[in-house]
Amino acid sequence: MPLSGISLAGLYLAVFGYAGSLVLFLFRKTDWADIFLCAAFLTHSVSQVSRGWFIGIFTPLALVDGVFSLPWCLAFFMVALRLMRYDLSLVYSIHYPLLLLLAFALLYPKGVFPPSPFFETVFSPLFFLFEVIGHACFILGAWFAFWSLRDREEASLYESFLIWGFISYSIAQVVGAIWCYQGWGTLFNWGERHIQSAALWCYYAAYLHMRFLSSMDSRKRAWFSLAGLLFVVLFSYGSHLREISMPRLGG
Repeated sequence: MPLSGISLAGLYLAVFGYAGSLVLFLFRKTDWADIFLCAAFLTHSVSQVSRGWFIGIFTPLALVDGVFSLPWCLAFFMVALRLMRYDLSLVYSIHYPLLLLLAFALLYPKGVFPPSPFFETVFSPLFFLFEVIGHACFILGAWFAFWSLRDREEASLYESFLIWGFISYSIAQVVGAIWCYQGWGTLFNWGERHIQSAALWCYYAAYLHMRFLSSMDSRKRAWFSLAGLLFVVLFSYGSHLREISMPRLGG
């Protein structure tokens, strides 16, 4: 089977495995749910790595395509939190946003963008890698903030994800500026993509400062985190929708 076929088969098997894991957990079959989760993450990882050779030659940008790498990041954090023995209901609730993002990935074109001189630098895939990690942390931060509002749970978990998301996203901005300089001779362009990245960075920078205000109690911080999810989805998936008709290799 060609690597493109392995990538697609692994993606579909992963979706089946995650859905099965969630169903088994809801029926209180925790051991089997863990087995399905690990198997799904393994096939998902194989699918993701195979995307690097989707068109027969290695293209690192295919590995960090946000539509496919963002769900993998969520799954990675879910497995990590399960190994760290966090609350089962909290960990397995990640299945809901994960399956939603995977449903979008299944409907999205599976091909990769043709190689371009603008992407022939290590800073290009590094930018997308750190951006995707940042987006994953922001999404989980908002998701756990929702749980905090609903169950009055401790805020430390969602705030930790927001902090690490901000760190990763800040690294992405620095790496992106270097890539921008190498590809276009400037550190920043007043284009929609760059302005959205700057706006998202400013939003979470504001959150990290506002959390020290006495008037910002845990519930207000949770609502602020939850509102940030709208910007993450709007900016990231808005870009993906605009790119859906762009030419690709491999389908």
